[in-house]
Amino acid sequence: MRMDQNMRELLDDTTIADLPESCQPIVEIVGLERFFELSEYAQGDALYIPKPESIVAPARNRKIKKEWNGCNIRELADKYGLTPNRIRNILKDEQVFGQLSMFDPDFELYKE
Repeated sequence: MRMDQNMRELLDDTTIADLPESCQPIVEIVGLERFFELSEYAQGDALYIPKPESIVAPARNRKIKKEWNGCNIRELADKYGLTPNRIRNILKDEQVFGQLSMFDPDFELYKE
């Protein structure tokens, strides 16, 4: 949404003190202009902002999968501050290199 001249002048005259106290820390982080853009986007609806850990979790999980060698779950758990069960859950769909899968179309249980 493009800001008209009147809105621009009003925003220029707006200070952090004009905003609700609960919004002021956000304005201090992102600035008044960006906060206004967020306000235009949300149009009064609540915005969900995930925890920092949730933002970086996909990248962390990719690193865990890349670093997994088939037998270093404890090391990965220690390195990333997770439990071994959480590491196993992240790796549950990964296949160990060289391990056969009964779901592989070329897999034959009994060869004739």
